[in-house]
Amino acid sequence: MFLKNELDQYYTNRPKSKDIWEKAVKVLPGGISHNIRTFGLPSIGAFPLFIKSGNGSHITDVDNNEYLDCWLGHFTMILGHNHPKVQEILKENISLGWHFGTNTEYQVNLAELIIKKNPGIEMMRFCTSGTEATMYATRLSRAFTKRKLVAKAILGWHGANDTLYYGVGNFNKETHPPGLRSEEEAGIKTFEVNNEQTFDMIKKNKKTLAAIILEPILGGGGGFRANLDFLKRLREETEKNDILLIFDEVITGYRFRNSLFQNELKIIPDLTTMGKIIGGGLPIGAIGGRKDIIERSSPQEENQILIGGGTFSGYPLSMIAGLKTLEILKDSQQQYERINHIGNRLLKSLNQFFTDNRLPFITRGYKSVVMIHVLSNFIENPTMRQIVGNSDKKGEALLHLALFNRNVVGLHGLGSISMAHTDEDIAQIKAVVEEIAQPVSDASKDL
Repeated sequence: MFLKNELDQYYTNRPKSKDIWEKAVKVLPGGISHNIRTFGLPSIGAFPLFIKSGNGSHITDVDNNEYLDCWLGHFTMILGHNHPKVQEILKENISLGWHFGTNTEYQVNLAELIIKKNPGIEMMRFCTSGTEATMYATRLSRAFTKRKLVAKAILGWHGANDTLYYGVGNFNKETHPPGLRSEEEAGIKTFEVNNEQTFDMIKKNKKTLAAIILEPILGGGGGFRANLDFLKRLREETEKNDILLIFDEVITGYRFRNSLFQNELKIIPDLTTMGKIIGGGLPIGAIGGRKDIIERSSPQEENQILIGGGTFSGYPLSMIAGLKTLEILKDSQQQYERINHIGNRLLKSLNQFFTDNRLPFITRGYKSVVMIHVLSNFIENPTMRQIVGNSDKKGEALLHLALFNRNVVGLHGLGSISMAHTDEDIAQIKAVVEEIAQPVSDASKDL
């Protein structure tokens, strides 16, 4: 009955989204251009939202339903939507033209600003997405070290490029994802974060490993954090064996502080991939790190390692929006402290609520990143493997549906917190989650 009522309410309030969805499935495979943007809703008889505008902590769909937004453009909009200062600078510059396919001063200024704040970034190059950045990082690593193997974390999401789309989503050993070569043919090793066997893998392959890449917090993997001791030892072992360490900071960069997360960890990798926040909400990717590695991509090099290129690399409006965003973040220390505090508080309070009521949910994340996992059964203090192994995808879709009906947008269960979110917003989100947790759990059993 709960599912039927939720679907009835959803359909009644979103006729325009439904009409657009019916057109979308005829022209776009699955009706979307990014797989997760269905929010899992077709699996339970619904359709995704179509959004027309955003402001601050809220977004509005084509049917004029307004939502508190925790997805925030894939974790990108740390200032909230449509920040007036970013909007103003974009309006000023778009009148001059919006794409030239040449060099602009803006990319130099943004690179200088990032390098100044981050000791691990001595030189960098811009591209247009995190997927590109991670692809270039592994290519650069292989060419620089003259080694074939790249190791990546199971559950780690580095975009859907052919090099790194392995070990995504679960711990089951797959020969290879459809359309890609096997791990052995692709020169890929997978490892589990916070697991001692990772170091056995390094020891066994130390002569052929070019690089190890991981997110310090597995963003797309569910908000699982790599332990500090694990990361420290990873840095020690890679340095000792001349293996390059790559941190994927597409999500964590500038998320918790006015710099990369590596500075909080006090662990400096050889290469770092960046994106999302550094572009101020416009398309961007970047790779940076040690000068002796990055400069090998210079066309002035006799044996140049090819990375970069792309029609929209260093896109002027992305550089301008990124510059303005980082300038605002420079003076936002109190705001960082505030959202980090309320994020941690939300993580702890939701977990306590789920445990006290023996509900099959668990939150994972760090500071302003808050993700809710829906499980097939209640597990007290579950491990990462238990959480992933007992994941209830239809239950998660039902959670999203119930959130939408109560004017909250989340993905991966919830998502993240922006500087536009107020304490009242967070209280509302908490109240909504606590209201729907039991009925979602009960209804999920019949899905």
